[in-house]
Amino acid sequence: MSNENHFYSVSRIAIKGLLDKKQVLRGQLIRHLAPLTISQLLRAFPLHGAVHYNLDVFCYIQTQLDIGQEKPKKKFSKGDITLMTSSGSMCFFLKDASISYSMNLIGKITSTIEVLTNLRPIDSLTIQTEIEETS
Repeated sequence: MSNENHFYSVSRIAIKGLLDKKQVLRGQLIRHLAPLTISQLLRAFPLHGAVHYNLDVFCYIQTQLDIGQEKPKKKFSKGDITLMTSSGSMCFFLKDASISYSMNLIGKITSTIEVLTNLRPIDSLTIQTEIEETS
């Protein structure tokens, strides 16, 4: 770990996205947005999956998690992190959007998201907490 100040919080969990073991994004899971969903996600971390796109609105990785709706929303902002409960996919919004189906809002990307717009379907993204070491 670097000399940067890292603070641990129960309500905000720092996460990072890795592409070929190189960090490409940072974000936070915000527990009060969907506490049950985030608890189940954290038990499943690290998550690995191929990157898929829903038009140019959001990208996602499939997680195989079976989590129901919790405080569902249909309107999201650029940088929001959500869980699509119908497929168990972790989604990253690339622009502001209103969609026709509900998702659980679970956090926010804190770094630049432009790298997510240029990923290919063969790219595999790993999502883990900041304190987890890469193997």
